[in-house]
Amino acid sequence: MKLQLALDMPDLATGLEVAGKTAMYVDVIEAGTPLLIREGIRAIRELRRRFRGRPIVADIKVIDAGEPIAELAFAAGANIVTVLGCASDDVIQRVVHTARRYEGMVMADSLSIADIVGRAAELFDLGVHSLCLNRRGLKSGRSHEERVQQIEELVTRIELPVYLAGGIDPTELAHLRPLPLAGVIVGQAIAGVAQPQDAARKMREILDQV
Repeated sequence: MKLQLALDMPDLATGLEVAGKTAMYVDVIEAGTPLLIREGIRAIRELRRRFRGRPIVADIKVIDAGEPIAELAFAAGANIVTVLGCASDDVIQRVVHTARRYEGMVMADSLSIADIVGRAAELFDLGVHSLCLNRRGLKSGRSHEERVQQIEELVTRIELPVYLAGGIDPTELAHLRPLPLAGVIVGQAIAGVAQPQDAARKMREILDQV
């Protein structure tokens, strides 16, 4: 299971500082949507320049104008670009086409998808490489055990590799570790604490447990 760091703060200097302190413990570094909105493609260029040994995700959440937006991100050094899974098939195909030209990948976000399993099968056929299962889109009001079970049931029915996002801290990660997830996307629990390197190290240790 991979650990993806989401840099969701709107300040590039802070994001680069957090990434610098935690890069040795994470597998993937993500330029989050707020960071990209404020800093633009420059954020991807800087992450690519400083962290050449890590895949860089541009969490653009493409919903329209797929090809030109994806082109900007991949040309700047992104390895993975995100699209909203609810975007039209045409938009998603254009992003996938651009990704192939750069030997990149496309991750779809599950937000606003009513039938996640059904749409995931369609996304697989469209050439999408992975799915970000966003817990904000799942039913709330369940017990912790029921929520974990719900995630496991979904993941086992989805063909795409699944990355789980949304409020994952070390305690939650320990419960999620046995699930067949491709990875977890962690933002605030690492980037929002006083010692991000300690938080990232702790999560790395949980994932590396035999």
